[in-house]
Amino acid sequence: MDRLFTWKHTNVIERDIEYGEHCRIGEFNVIGKNVKLGNNVIIGHHCIIEDDIIIGNNVDIQGNVKIASGCIIKDDCTLKHGTILTNNTTLEKNVFMGPNTITLGGTHERVVNYGTMIGKNCYIGGGTQIAANKKICMNVTTGALSFVNKDIKEEGVYVGVPVRKLR
Repeated sequence: MDRLFTWKHTNVIERDIEYGEHCRIGEFNVIGKNVKLGNNVIIGHHCIIEDDIIIGNNVDIQGNVKIASGCIIKDDCTLKHGTILTNNTTLEKNVFMGPNTITLGGTHERVVNYGTMIGKNCYIGGGTQIAANKKICMNVTTGALSFVNKDIKEEGVYVGVPVRKLR
C-alpha cells in the first residue's frame, strides 16, 4: 500500500495525526491533536488546523486557512486562501469556500454560538461571512462579499448584505 505523506520540517504536527494515501502538507503549518486526513488531502502553507478535525478525501486546503476544533470537512471540498472555519463547522461533500470566507462563531452581543452547517454542492463566494450557527441547504451559491445572517433553506443563488435570494 502506497501511503505517501510529505511535509516540510517547518511544521508543528502532533504525533497522533492519522492520514490516508497521497497527502501533502506545505510549510509553516500547525496541526493539532486527533486530526484525521483522508486520501489525497493537500494542505498549503501557513495553515492552523486545531484539535479533533476530520477531513475527507480529495480536499484542497490552500494557504493561510484556519480550521477551529471540532470541524468536519467531507470529501471533495476546496477551501481557498484565507478561509476561517469556527468551531464545529461542517462542510458537506463538494463545498467550495472562496478566498477569505468566514464562518462566524459569535453574535454582536458576544454570545458564542458554533455549529455552522453548509450543505452539499455549495459554492460560497469570496469574502462571504456566515453568521454563527447558520445552516445552508445543498446546492446554494452565494455571491462574493455576501453576509448570510439567516438559515438558507431553499436551493438557489443568494447575494447581498444581508443575503437575499437572487434566483
